[in-house]
Amino acid sequence: MQRAILKTTRGLLGTVGYSRLTIEGIAAKAGCGKTTIYRWWPTKGDLVLEAVGSDIEIGVVPNTGSTAGDLQVAIEQLMTTFSKRLAGIVIFAAIATAADDPTMAAAFRDRYVYPWRVSAAEAIARGIERGDLPPDTDVQFLLDVIVGTVFQRTLVLREPMTEGLVEQILALVLRIE
Repeated sequence: MQRAILKTTRGLLGTVGYSRLTIEGIAAKAGCGKTTIYRWWPTKGDLVLEAVGSDIEIGVVPNTGSTAGDLQVAIEQLMTTFSKRLAGIVIFAAIATAADDPTMAAAFRDRYVYPWRVSAAEAIARGIERGDLPPDTDVQFLLDVIVGTVFQRTLVLREPMTEGLVEQILALVLRIE
């Protein structure tokens, strides 16, 4: 039954979006009661995060041996994740509902945002140690520049992934003085 509920949640999320997605609607379409859903997932946010988790798994930034390589992987991870339709719906939902559903927003940050940011910050720190970035680099600001650019391009503007975007971001980031 859990699989059916998760599959139904993914399907409905893709057609009605997060704001119009209801536990009642999921239960009816999955052929179960609301109490069955609430037994496994205490909130709609919990259910949605589990149902779409594989789409929004950003991952951690590996140590490729070079600053440019590390940051290229980091940018590509974001672009791949943000370009997925269901991931975009959930990312916006986590942001938009943060005041009403702080549990979902916190779970989203803890599961996906913070692990990536920590590993990306480590990649930048390695770049500083290698001398590829200035010693006084504001690591958090640099992460904001990367995430903000990819977020704006993929989720807000919904522009196609233009050829060379990764390289443009890398050129900007690696020239910071």
